[in-house]
Amino acid sequence: MSAPDKPVQSTGPYFFLSYAHVPSHDLYGGGDPNKWVEKLFHALCGHIMQLTKVPSGAAGYLDRGLRTGDNWTQILSERLSTCRVFVPLYSPRYFESEQCGKEWAAFLGRDVLHEGYSAIVPAIWAPVRTAALPSVARAIQFNHTELGTRYAEEGFYRIMKLSKYRNHYESATLALAERIVEVAESRPMPYGRIRDYTTMPSAFAGHTPERPVTVTVVAPDLNNLPEGRNGYHYGLTPHGWDPFRTDDGMRSLADRADRLARAQGFLPSVGTLGEHADALSAKVPHAPGVLLVDPWATVMDDYRNSLRPVNQPGRQWISVMVPWNAEDGETARHRPRLDSCLNETLGHKLAEPGAVPEVPTVDVFGVALPEALNRATSHYFKHAPAYPPEGEKIDKPRLVGPEE
Repeated sequence: MSAPDKPVQSTGPYFFLSYAHVPSHDLYGGGDPNKWVEKLFHALCGHIMQLTKVPSGAAGYLDRGLRTGDNWTQILSERLSTCRVFVPLYSPRYFESEQCGKEWAAFLGRDVLHEGYSAIVPAIWAPVRTAALPSVARAIQFNHTELGTRYAEEGFYRIMKLSKYRNHYESATLALAERIVEVAESRPMPYGRIRDYTTMPSAFAGHTPERPVTVTVVAPDLNNLPEGRNGYHYGLTPHGWDPFRTDDGMRSLADRADRLARAQGFLPSVGTLGEHADALSAKVPHAPGVLLVDPWATVMDDYRNSLRPVNQPGRQWISVMVPWNAEDGETARHRPRLDSCLNETLGHKLAEPGAVPEVPTVDVFGVALPEALNRATSHYFKHAPAYPPEGEKIDKPRLVGPEE
């Protein structure tokens, strides 16, 4: 990347909307979850067109997909070189995204002599705790309540989805557009050529994502099998367990779980029952989690004793999933015994709404695991300890009107 000797004002789009692409809610499509970001983008562009003399197509820029082909890197680098204002759309996913971190770093790096933070206008898509923000985001002084209290509490996604908040959405959108115009015309980021933004180190490097999860494998290993069980589906450690193994090869369930969780934006910690025992039995949740339970493990005294503290009601931030491979004849023959031991060991957990007591195929596992992680995460946030912000306590402002 290089910059002119003397920075000149950019003539590019008023703003670059940077956001974290949300994957589809299932592995088979299911619509475009990013259409709501595009709706917000068009609303902002419409307001800016009304408030300025900017020509058509020059109000803002949004990366919609991109984009197969050889020039997508060039297109984004050009827009990041010329945009006047950078608008990061805060969400839990945003600060986990290396792509978003590179966009942020490229924009700030356009001119080392310019105080680039003044040309960053953040917006809230989904609330993120202040303590979870990386340092580059905490360095920005921006009062979101100036765009509306309801928006500051809920974020754009919620107020645009619920009709009772329509007025709040329209007011916040207009206020954000006005702020973008003010910054773009009074203190824009000077032009600075970015040859390839993908070579930039992420501005979020070293930041710990806000969505850690635990994936606990509850299964024996080849050296510690229960009576009546052969070793076809097992490895040298519990991590090697593959209940859906075929003659074509072996891929452990732990590896599949790790891949699926990361594809959904989680940061998984995959381990054994022994490694996660303290966190699983804690009364205060450390992180949401999923137990992948081999029914054969529940016939063994060591596993039954270790699972007893986990089998407590009211702790739905831990979900249980039980693979039952219909093609595994040995398991089918012992099904009554395994059912009895499983229910005796984990009856409370298996009765919870978020439990998946029977996963018959690897394809079903691929759909069920992300759903179980999302449910566990939802319950985790209901029970996790809250940490108030530093400083003097301020009463929470709230607007009450006829829409309430």
